[in-house]
Amino acid sequence: MSSEKLITFKTSDGEEFKLNEAVVAVRSEVIKNVVQDANSTSNVIPLSNVDGKTMTKVIQYWKKYSEEGVTKDQLKSFDQDFLKMSQSELVGVLLAANFFDDKQLKEVIIQEFADRIKGKPIDEIR
Repeated sequence: MSSEKLITFKTSDGEEFKLNEAVVAVRSEVIKNVVQDANSTSNVIPLSNVDGKTMTKVIQYWKKYSEEGVTKDQLKSFDQDFLKMSQSELVGVLLAANFFDDKQLKEVIIQEFADRIKGKPIDEIR
């Protein structure tokens, strides 16, 4: 049995996700601090402002970026595929990234929004 410590996230819609603490702590200072402050008997972190669908996307991103031996080109290709979602899904992931204080994920999504509105007339952007 592995000695890795798992953290359980419980989303606003009741879904639970178990992740290796080492992966999460690297990605999110907020969660790292919550884990340090929480007592050792409770390892469930409630996420009142993140739903299960959004958390699935965030975890997908975290897992890819924590893989060993992934090249920059592979990550760029992953980002292109990852960002192929509706505007409302992007907003949800951006809000989750903001909650987790994941600067890299926030930057990727904000750049996607900028790319989507580039060259469009103001009326269409509104």
